[in-house]
Amino acid sequence: MEAAITLPIVLLLALGVTDLGRSFYYREAVTNSVRQALRIAVSSYQHGTADSVCAGTGGGPVAVSVSSPLPPSGGAIGTIANQAALESSKDGTAAGSVLAGATLTVTFHCLDSAAITNATGSGGPPTSPGSDSITATITKPMSVVTPVLWPMFGPSFPMSVTSSERVEY
Repeated sequence: MEAAITLPIVLLLALGVTDLGRSFYYREAVTNSVRQALRIAVSSYQHGTADSVCAGTGGGPVAVSVSSPLPPSGGAIGTIANQAALESSKDGTAAGSVLAGATLTVTFHCLDSAAITNATGSGGPPTSPGSDSITATITKPMSVVTPVLWPMFGPSFPMSVTSSERVEY
């Protein structure tokens, strides 16, 4: 009799703890992948990628954002997205990423159809179009296992992490 009364409460608590643990796990995976994507994006090896993204923008300083799914399917930031996916891979391949279904967005700052460098940057904050920084964001939809939490969060909610860093070129 007592088990019939307490079992639903214990199950809800167990599922709630499971959702909480999963959210911490995915938050760390997203954070680590954003850091890795940013490490690659700001390196001098990606200067050509930044210049190709900025080609044709012309004129004054402008911020250009490029998105890619994780794992990547090619595109302008395929190398960056591949490294982000590998950071959270459970089997050493981009396809094995725990962030499958996430979206990586990288924002480059451009001036006169070229990527802004340390020499041409305004030194402003990452949100300034004339800044010599790059911003990376990963957004991952996380499903909620506990049905009782659906009215508060819905069956899933977006988990997003953003980070910025100055370029190395």
